[in-house]
Amino acid sequence: MNRTERSTLWSYFSEKECRGYSPLYEQITLAVSKNEEVLDFLINTPSDGAHPNLLLAAVHDRVLQGLEPELYEIYYQNGNSDVGDAFIKCVLQSQNELAPVLTTRYVQTNEIGRVASLIPALATLQLAENATLVDVGCSAGLTLTRDHCFVDYGAHGTYGPLHAEVRIQCDVLHGNPPLAQTCIADQIGFDRNPIDVRHPDDYRWMQACVWPDTGRTERTKAALNLAADADTKFVKGDAITDLPALLSSIAGPLVITTTWALVYLPREMWTVFSQNLAEASHSRPVYWISAEAAGVAVDLPSKELPDVEGPPGTVLGSITYENGKLSDAKVLAHVHSHGKWMWWYD
Repeated sequence: MNRTERSTLWSYFSEKECRGYSPLYEQITLAVSKNEEVLDFLINTPSDGAHPNLLLAAVHDRVLQGLEPELYEIYYQNGNSDVGDAFIKCVLQSQNELAPVLTTRYVQTNEIGRVASLIPALATLQLAENATLVDVGCSAGLTLTRDHCFVDYGAHGTYGPLHAEVRIQCDVLHGNPPLAQTCIADQIGFDRNPIDVRHPDDYRWMQACVWPDTGRTERTKAALNLAADADTKFVKGDAITDLPALLSSIAGPLVITTTWALVYLPREMWTVFSQNLAEASHSRPVYWISAEAAGVAVDLPSKELPDVEGPPGTVLGSITYENGKLSDAKVLAHVHSHGKWMWWYD
């Protein structure tokens, strides 16, 4: 990816992902799109370094360590400095420290608000017996704690323990999402780099991946504390090369979940991922609940996004594979990527 392509990526991210949701990151990403020195620095990072979220998190991690007081004031105390200029200065002065982070860390998209989407999606599954759920791209396994979270869907009801520490508000803009609990016998978190939030550096990295001005900081801390106490089973591996072996080792129905995980794979791997799930269905059904950008879950039909203010909606889909082939695929809803709203299709 050359400088022009990277500039276009950051400009697109500023307009489509940040505008209307994170004014702070909208300004930063726009500034990066126009700064040749930062773009050239990113050219020398590995493929993950191309995604805006990774550099945003790497700088935020420095902020949380107390290494960037000017940015801390802007991020958390409503400072008046030009945040774009301050961010650019931080990157250019800290290239030697940031480069190893961009080389060794990954974008961790495990936002706890996404359980608001997973709960009704899982409730649509007709499972004849208890199944095993594998969360691919699980990061710290936050979404695997969904039954210990309280989710308020407004007039459509609530889910989870009333006095839960993790509390999520999801506005249902259309439809009637089901809120029943799903029969899951076992859960596994699968990731190329599972995060152990009991380790202080990993705990802080998960905080760094949260956009500071979106009101999710305290909720994320509560979710991290919940995950630290959970007895989650993690398996380390690649979503394309290693996942098939894990799936073949599990008996009984399989439920696969992905939430903004596959979008970070090369585009040509999206089809391979779905083919691998189909292959795993020769001896039992495989259900895939996907919450991804439009087009990532290649077996889903296209459905026009609703006209909702802010970033474009995530496509929440349900795909079933049986006897080695696609059996059913439908778009369940369009949802906010961090669980703020849902447009459910009955």
